[in-house]
Amino acid sequence: MRSFLGLVILVAWLGTAHALTPLPDSSPGFFAGEWAGTGEQGAYCYLNLSADGLGWVLIDGGAGDVRGARIRWSNRHQSLQIEKIIPLTASPQWRIMPLKNFVLRSGFNQSLSLIWNTLPSGCQLQKLGTTEHHLDRARRVIDRLQSGNGKR
Repeated sequence: MRSFLGLVILVAWLGTAHALTPLPDSSPGFFAGEWAGTGEQGAYCYLNLSADGLGWVLIDGGAGDVRGARIRWSNRHQSLQIEKIIPLTASPQWRIMPLKNFVLRSGFNQSLSLIWNTLPSGCQLQKLGTTEHHLDRARRVIDRLQSGNGKR
């Protein structure tokens, strides 16, 4: 009887755990959009990911030179996969250098980590739409505080 009751509880628990956890999103729209972030030593990183699986990666390591590449990417169960890297052609006039190797990892709360060989700590990126939403909210809070003469 105890083993039967234990089996019933296990099946019920597995059923409810699956119901509470949404299935991973494999649609291209999950990562599509603009991403930006910063890193150590003044690094700035920018990604532009299209829903068709193409994108751009641009990295300013802090000295003003930009490393860049075109990419082909896909979303595999909320894990961003880089399928092909096409380094940009070097242009001394535009201070553009090819970006041949990098690692792009998806993190929690739709964040990305971009690491390349010249700066091992890389950049932490957020989707620009999300960042803009948080910025607007912070500005509204400050406006309310200022209109109330700092009173709470």
